[in-house]
Amino acid sequence: MSTDPSFKMSQDYELVAPQKKRAYPILVEEWLHLKDKIRAITDDANLYHTLGSVLLGVAGSALVAALTLDLPKSEQDTMAMPLIIAWFIFVTAVICGGLSLLFGGKQREIQSASTQDVIQQMELIEKRYAVDET
Repeated sequence: MSTDPSFKMSQDYELVAPQKKRAYPILVEEWLHLKDKIRAITDDANLYHTLGSVLLGVAGSALVAALTLDLPKSEQDTMAMPLIIAWFIFVTAVICGGLSLLFGGKQREIQSASTQDVIQQMELIEKRYAVDET
């Protein structure tokens, strides 16, 4: 075998030796149990979805009221105040309800991504030790 190195580095690097750290030994079965528990994490109480559904229900009621409200005609041929209020409630509730549902969907995606990040990190640790799932 030759004494020449098998690779060349174009920059000087200082390699730092890792320091000793404390670690907990864990059984493979416990590790797999933790992974299953993390995968099972769900967000059942998403406030944004609930609020969005309630607001869209209010919007539906306001729309029905605005379309079926029987008001006498005024002398000046202007819209009556209850009709204006019903349309205002409808538009406001539709906008707020739609945004709440949108935010609720985004929140669910973020929570799902965070659990997937933990699982990926655990799988990287498994690859380091070449652990077979049994």
